[in-house]
Amino acid sequence: MKATNLKHIFVTHRSQHHAQNSGYSRLLDYFKSPEIISGKAEMPYKLAKTIAALANQNAGLYEASSVFKELELFKKLKALSEEPSVVHYLNAERDIRRVVQSARAFKNTAFCATFHKPPEILEARITKATYLRKLDAAIAVGENQVAYLKDKYRVEKVQYIPHGVDTDFFKPQLNVKQPNTLLFVGQHLRDFKAFNYCVPRIAEKVKDLKVNVVLHKAFEKKITPHVNIQCYSGLSDMELRNMYQKSSVLFLPMYNSTACNSILESLACGLPIITNDVGGNSAYLAKTKNILAPPNDYDYLIEATVSWLKDNDKLEHVGATSREKAIEYEWSKIAQTVSEFHRTLL
Repeated sequence: MKATNLKHIFVTHRSQHHAQNSGYSRLLDYFKSPEIISGKAEMPYKLAKTIAALANQNAGLYEASSVFKELELFKKLKALSEEPSVVHYLNAERDIRRVVQSARAFKNTAFCATFHKPPEILEARITKATYLRKLDAAIAVGENQVAYLKDKYRVEKVQYIPHGVDTDFFKPQLNVKQPNTLLFVGQHLRDFKAFNYCVPRIAEKVKDLKVNVVLHKAFEKKITPHVNIQCYSGLSDMELRNMYQKSSVLFLPMYNSTACNSILESLACGLPIITNDVGGNSAYLAKTKNILAPPNDYDYLIEATVSWLKDNDKLEHVGATSREKAIEYEWSKIAQTVSEFHRTLL
């Protein structure tokens, strides 16, 4: 990072389902001395819970931890009142309320936020845009979000900055590759109907097919049991990485997306990917040889997967393009772009 007197203040949130080396909060590891607002409990929990209960949840998720974060942020901004600062909410779908509404009180501060949900989900969940319209800027992790954020929330400055991935941790390990092994990871926006339809039919055409499914235990019921399928949950980071490294293909039907950690981590591990041409997937896989199937075209998914599993040279070539693409999303590069974006706001 270039030296600057700009204070980078991040309001954080970490999803429990993300591995330690995954998730958008990894961005902070690539900033020098960031100010981190994590929600220190500086008031009784019951009081914070009562305050949160009065908030309109149609304006984004707001809970007791959100109240803690707002109090912590307010104190931080008062202490830094004379210094140029950018407050960056890492998850725009939550925690944004009173401080941003009082933005005029902090004249040397700009407020921005990163949005993670597709427009269709934002439209359903955030029907009260009052607070989001106070933002000075927004970051979209999917190209499919940009126009919506500008139009719906009237944020003048919106920039598409891709989600990053740890390419030092997630990396290829060719000597552990296993033949005819599909991998399905995660649950958010996954097309379980397509998965359950396709796998038995792929198994009829591919001898000794193995399908490893990694997802939260609560979602295992979404997977129709099949002799070729093995489900895993609660994996360590090393075990998750090994799943990527030993697989032949990431088989990930989806019905929507912005940025997908499973796709990014597969790219970094040099894994060929078969998914759907929905949401932000096409941008993340641009100029690779990976497959983007039309939505709801199950036959396409089946035929493409069977064809690939029978062609080791193709798998090796496509995997190389995956790894090459992942280098574009190294966290150090993404953090530099975010830092430059911050500097344009003041």
